[in-house]
Amino acid sequence: MKITIVVPAHNEEKRISIVLKDLVKVGLPIIVVDDGSSDNTYEVVKSFPVNLLSHRINLGKGAALKTGCVAAFSQGADAVVIMDSDGQHKVEDLAKFVYKLNENNYDMIFGSRNLSYGVPFVRFIGNKFASVLVSFLFGIYVSDLICGFRAFTKKGYEKIKWQSSGYGVETEMVINVGKLKLKYCEVPVETVYYDNFKGVTILDAFGILFSVLKWRLYK
Repeated sequence: MKITIVVPAHNEEKRISIVLKDLVKVGLPIIVVDDGSSDNTYEVVKSFPVNLLSHRINLGKGAALKTGCVAAFSQGADAVVIMDSDGQHKVEDLAKFVYKLNENNYDMIFGSRNLSYGVPFVRFIGNKFASVLVSFLFGIYVSDLICGFRAFTKKGYEKIKWQSSGYGVETEMVINVGKLKLKYCEVPVETVYYDNFKGVTILDAFGILFSVLKWRLYK
């Protein structure tokens, strides 16, 4: 199975080089999508042997992932692994996704962090509440709803295509998997939080909650 790694990036000049130094050693094709960064992310990534794509303006994580996935599948990938560019995810865990993809039994593989260790308390409670809510509304329980480390096959991608351009993309993926009754599993992954305030904000969380209710009514 031909697997491509897709990495969305926005203003990650300080950490993305650390991620890519380890990631290129894996030997899989890598696509980095610079989502309209205002720092030197683009220049940093240029020094690595990866396929670098860019948005002229910041369109959001969901849009960056879509750009990367469309490119990967158009270049012949059978599956994609997506991971964040801030060093939160361990490259060592990539093998777990590759193993599950090669089993050829799943449309989607979700990474699940140990949310009781090192995760800000507010995020821990919010994530668990969201997981229970999505389970109640859509009949699918994923223990770590917004972990950005996940994988899917080309067939899975064609079914779960998302509308979210921002941080709601992870939740929408889960909902689509549940509504379409696709085959999925979870794999444990380690995580490192460098910044308690970066990523999904309270306003983002309320926006995602509103979207969940909207998807329940209209999807």
